[in-house]
Amino acid sequence: MISITLAAFWRLPGQTTETLWAEDGGVFLRQALTSQFASGIFDPYEGYLHVLPRTIAHIALRTGPIEDYAVRVAWISCLCVGLIGVAVFHLSRHSVPSTATRVLLAIIPALLPAGPLEALGNTANLHWYMLWLTVWLLVYRARNLAAKILVPVAAFVASSTEIQTVAFLPLLVWAVWRDRRRLPAAMALIVGIVMQGVTFLTFPRSTSPDAAPWDLPSVVMGWLLQGVVSLLQPSSAAVGAAWNFFGGWVLLPPIVLVCVVLWLGWNNGGASRVGTVGFLLASGMFWAAAQLINNRAFMNYAELSRDEWFHFTYLRYAVASGMFALGAAAFAAGGRQSRPEVEEQPPPRNAIERLRRYGPAAVGGAVVVVLLAGFFPSYSARSAGPVWSEQVAAARAACDADPKLETAPARVAPAGWQFEKVPIPCYRLRR
Repeated sequence: MISITLAAFWRLPGQTTETLWAEDGGVFLRQALTSQFASGIFDPYEGYLHVLPRTIAHIALRTGPIEDYAVRVAWISCLCVGLIGVAVFHLSRHSVPSTATRVLLAIIPALLPAGPLEALGNTANLHWYMLWLTVWLLVYRARNLAAKILVPVAAFVASSTEIQTVAFLPLLVWAVWRDRRRLPAAMALIVGIVMQGVTFLTFPRSTSPDAAPWDLPSVVMGWLLQGVVSLLQPSSAAVGAAWNFFGGWVLLPPIVLVCVVLWLGWNNGGASRVGTVGFLLASGMFWAAAQLINNRAFMNYAELSRDEWFHFTYLRYAVASGMFALGAAAFAAGGRQSRPEVEEQPPPRNAIERLRRYGPAAVGGAVVVVLLAGFFPSYSARSAGPVWSEQVAAARAACDADPKLETAPARVAPAGWQFEKVPIPCYRLRR
């Protein structure tokens, strides 16, 4: 857990760990500053519940000086990713025979190439990682008292933090049908989903003023570029430039890779087949859901002009899609689940046999290369600040200069966001 947490934290470039991102400051901290501990953790925001981020905001606020709040949030968020990685490794032991595959599945959240751009190290995007955890909470068979308590609690936290866990209801039904020991986790997940549904109906999500109609070609292109190409090419600007030069041929490599991974996973059989197919479907589904709900003009990829392609950028929605696409490759790398007992296998006679024999190892090596090659990103959405401690120092100076002042603002990233300025009560700042 410690190694995964450190790996996640060390990946954050520049001033990322010293800067609050969006809802971390403008919503979650704002609410925690004006309430008692744990108060408001079930408050709605944009149609959803965000139980884990709001809880972390209370904890981070009350465990140190406010000027170090951003760093504490970054550490706690990375710790959550570390805990998820360790949990996935242990929860998958009865479902995934290959230890190497389980290791890959455990480290993907921390080492995903697109993670540091916006999602890693903040609570506003922890909900993506809850999707990764939910799969394993549902398939795990709790056998001791600690697991029988912790797994349902984690399932409730996941569903009360991420509304898209509703997508796993078919898996939930199958898991409980196969083993009734999974029922407590399933029920806890359903409770959270119901709460999310009531919240969504009671406090509807706002619609972006520049929302645009979606079309199927744009959704497919978006999945291939955001969910697959983002794993291979860390620079979104390079992808946009390549599209202007090669056009639709840019989609050929990700299509080939998806087909190879799917073929290998299907050929492997057993858990490898189920995991490969299921995770690829999940990857496409979560991207499609994100694009259909949040579609804006710059996401209509089938209609972008040459100039607009030069502004192509990876989005936070690529995190869930990318994790599950990479997870499918990890399953395909697991190899066949049963091999005949022979002393020596005959040499492969053609390209198909060579791919069947050596493909899983090649895919596994490619997954490792992808994770290591993107370890140190050159930037993130908040790597240039504003540094939270400097903002707090300026707010403290304003409060000290005016004894009648009740609050002073401190800015968060991104600039120009509607809740960019967080009003900090002066009684928290005055010495």
